[in-house]
Amino acid sequence: MSLITACPACQTQFEVTDEQLQAYAGKVRCGECNHVFDARSHLVVTGAFPQSESDVVATASDAEVYFKVSAEAAQIDTPAETTDISLKPDIALEEPTPTWNVRVDEVEHAEPEVPAFLRNVSLADERPAPVESPASQWLFVTLSCMLLLLLLLQFVYFSRTSLAANYPQTKPFLQAFCQQLHCDVSLPQDITQLTIDDADIQEHKERQGVLAFSSVLMNHGSVPQAYPKVELTLTNTADEAVLRKILKPADYLPASVNHTLGLAPQQEQSVKVLLGVDEKLVTGFRVAIAY
Repeated sequence: MSLITACPACQTQFEVTDEQLQAYAGKVRCGECNHVFDARSHLVVTGAFPQSESDVVATASDAEVYFKVSAEAAQIDTPAETTDISLKPDIALEEPTPTWNVRVDEVEHAEPEVPAFLRNVSLADERPAPVESPASQWLFVTLSCMLLLLLLLQFVYFSRTSLAANYPQTKPFLQAFCQQLHCDVSLPQDITQLTIDDADIQEHKERQGVLAFSSVLMNHGSVPQAYPKVELTLTNTADEAVLRKILKPADYLPASVNHTLGLAPQQEQSVKVLLGVDEKLVTGFRVAIAY
């Protein structure tokens, strides 16, 4: 259906349709005075406006108004560009009718219209964060403390030997702790801190068929070390093992030495043991220490 709209600035009137009013929200630019206005707000009723030739531009009843929109202008994302809309009457009147070039300011690529049911939704309407009650906070603190305590107990359990050796004053507490867990606080067993030297085998001066083995065990570390086992191997002329014996601390230490206290740091301990063998079969020996 055709309607009549008038420019509020120069009162120039022209015919438009509903489809043309819906384009660009009804905003047009008058080709006469370049005034931008909303054509929908300035519709007039036919016959209600003056009929003088000076005020009205007559149009044919079958005049067709159309918009010529540039495809390039519609696709370029430049806010400053506009789209030309031409209004041309098809039938010439008694007076030459000028061609009205109406320019519609292209909307600066506004966002798509939001549906009505979504317009009331705002970013502030997000779900509120749950409020933590004091009971849940205390539960979190309690569980955190229990986990920290468990980590501390694990560290003490697996490091009890090193702690007792480096901090002797903690050994009674560690022993009491181990009584509850059925474990023990042993001495460090770092074989790299120990050496055995000056090893020698001699025939016993008073007993026939007995060899006397002697050596020196040294601790080069900074903490006491548990006494190791001494592996003694006697060989023949072909360097074959004639006798191999594993000596425990109680076997090679004097009775006056308490082997449970370990070998003190930067100290040495003599090793002596008697072996009953046929001295004719023994021509050499090998010695090693191990835990």
